[in-house]
Amino acid sequence: MNNILTVIKKEFARFFKDKRLVLSTLILPGLLIFVLYTLLGSVFYDRAPTYTVKVIHPSAFFTALFTPAEGEASSFDLIDAEAEDAESIKAEIRAGTTDLLVVLPENFDDLIVSGGVSAVGEAPNVEIWYNSASIDSSSAFSTVSAALDALEDSVSNRFDINISAGGDVSTAQEAEASYYAMLLPFLILTFLFSGCMGLAPESIAGEKERGTIATLLVTPIRRSELVIGKIASLSVLSALSAISSFIGTFLALPRLTGGSIGAAFASYSAGQIVALLAIMLSSVLLIVSLISIISSYAKSVKEAASLSVPLMIVVMLIGLSTMMFTVSSSAHAVFLIPIYNCVQAMAEIFSLRFSWVNLVITLASNLVYIVLLVWILTRMFKSERVIFNK
Repeated sequence: MNNILTVIKKEFARFFKDKRLVLSTLILPGLLIFVLYTLLGSVFYDRAPTYTVKVIHPSAFFTALFTPAEGEASSFDLIDAEAEDAESIKAEIRAGTTDLLVVLPENFDDLIVSGGVSAVGEAPNVEIWYNSASIDSSSAFSTVSAALDALEDSVSNRFDINISAGGDVSTAQEAEASYYAMLLPFLILTFLFSGCMGLAPESIAGEKERGTIATLLVTPIRRSELVIGKIASLSVLSALSAISSFIGTFLALPRLTGGSIGAAFASYSAGQIVALLAIMLSSVLLIVSLISIISSYAKSVKEAASLSVPLMIVVMLIGLSTMMFTVSSSAHAVFLIPIYNCVQAMAEIFSLRFSWVNLVITLASNLVYIVLLVWILTRMFKSERVIFNK
């Protein structure tokens, strides 16, 4: 046990004495993610543009489409215009001073009431002039087109949708949790793998490349103790890096989705947070063990990084699985699959479908895999052919 602690202290000293490594691994990832997502959220949600729309032949039905509910601000500034000003308004749209020109039929309201067909049996034409080179103009065009399409569909009034009954059965909290369940497991797995990749190859392949591994192996220490010490220290450091990134993401995502940090935290209990940390720890132990095996086989840090690329691709694809489909909580067998079980267990937590049974299966199976990988790595450390690349 003392030898294992000695190896852990050595790895910690190598890491924490390098201020640049601490800054780039522990502090900057979470900070940069928080700042980036917060800025994106500010752009998407704090910016409330007001579109300038000039309307020729104003209509009560058209105006009603863009009249906000009581207490809400309107996003559309509708300005009445004359038909003879159409060309000058188009010039304003090109110049960016006006976003949209809508030319309605003169008897638009009467046509809506009568069912949308003129006296000669022709459907009226609504002209919408916009500038596709302008983001605001394009956005205004999309909104107005969608509103007019909805109005056109409702002209015949053959049936109504969700007028007196029906609607979304999920709460706003559940909808936000579902978004987290799709995105966060992939991000966490990415952070975990990035943290492991930044540390594991340097610790093992780096020592082989510098020749210091030979000095370490001649010390009175068992190969198993050396392996456990390295994996334990690398796992802690990688987990710290991942936690830093996760905190930055979790704090910033509510801003990115238009919610609040307090509401996001209130959605999850202390037990769920502890379960999430346990899953992250088992994930990082698995990934560190896998990358350590690859690093032990490689001759240099560069080769270890190259050999780890296929593993990275597999891990990223597994992380994306939550965006493509969900797994039933009763499908306990899938929680025996390494890495995939961690992703699905995290998705259950974030989607408020947490299952203690699946958590236990995930952690227990991962423990078995970790023990097996440590045994394989120990065997590799005992092989001079592998360690010294003979």
